[in-house]
Amino acid sequence: MALYCVMVKGPCRGSYCDYWGRVKIRKSSVEELTAGIRAAIMKCRDDASVTLEDAMREYWRLIGVRDMKKLREEEPDLCAKMIEAEVRAQI
Repeated sequence: MALYCVMVKGPCRGSYCDYWGRVKIRKSSVEELTAGIRAAIMKCRDDASVTLEDAMREYWRLIGVRDMKKLREEEPDLCAKMIEAEVRAQI
């Protein structure tokens, strides 16, 4: 039996909990997220072994996203915001 988490109002996900990451994304504007992604991309350009996709994935991991697949299933509107920021960052 999984432990109940009062923050997510459901079963505890342990190390896969990304509650606070989701809160950060929700509270951030698309422009703020775009700026963060651009900073991650700049680091990527300094290190040729890091791909653009890896730089963006690392940015979301640092924000607090632990399971992108679960996030897509549970909060498609949040994913749409993230995708918009990624597209803007690449322009």
